[in-house]
Amino acid sequence: MKRIFLSYHFDDEIKPLAMNLERLIKSHDLEVVDGQRLAGQPLSPAVQGLIETCDAMVILLTTREQGKSNDWVKHERTTAYNLKIPFIAVVEQGVQDNGPFDAFEYINYDSENFLEPVLKISESINKWKLDIGEVVEAYLEPDIIVNAVRDNIDRNEIVRFRFFDQRNQWGEWKKPVIKPAAGGVSLYLDGIKKDSEIQIQVRTDNNTWNSDVINQNLRISVK
Repeated sequence: MKRIFLSYHFDDEIKPLAMNLERLIKSHDLEVVDGQRLAGQPLSPAVQGLIETCDAMVILLTTREQGKSNDWVKHERTTAYNLKIPFIAVVEQGVQDNGPFDAFEYINYDSENFLEPVLKISESINKWKLDIGEVVEAYLEPDIIVNAVRDNIDRNEIVRFRFFDQRNQWGEWKKPVIKPAAGGVSLYLDGIKKDSEIQIQVRTDNNTWNSDVINQNLRISVK
């Protein structure tokens, strides 16, 4: 898990609440993303593109933005729902938020007490991180593999990885981010959980190498 979209109406009165949520998200070592709403227009494709890059969404609905402004925030929530991105709404008492999202998780708050919602959001973020996983940096070994990756760095899927899941089945191959460095080659693997078991594969035109299945071993020997 890398980033969370923070959905709220840009307003000077609401900004302090949004900044508290932003600080909370960053305290979990996550990037905060938000977008600009265009009055009277559908959800901006640019904002939708930003939402697509996020792993989850935190939504802030307040009485100070009742009506059209809240509608834009709700559009962003609908986008997250359609993209199957997990979300949680923080709803000020007095906001009318009836409709298809009644069954989804939300947190009520009043303007005099924002501590309890902050704690609940922090718990939700922690659960998301456990469910979605984190980005882990791993290091390739031995030198013959490192050199093969360096020589073929522009090849599509020169390195890929997959998970061995709890049903004893292989998942689909995924592409890591490859970072050549002075000391070798490191990989950034997304979606790694505490009990994840993974395999790394390196492929060139002439050879294919596979690692053993590993768990929480950040030095990966590919054979």
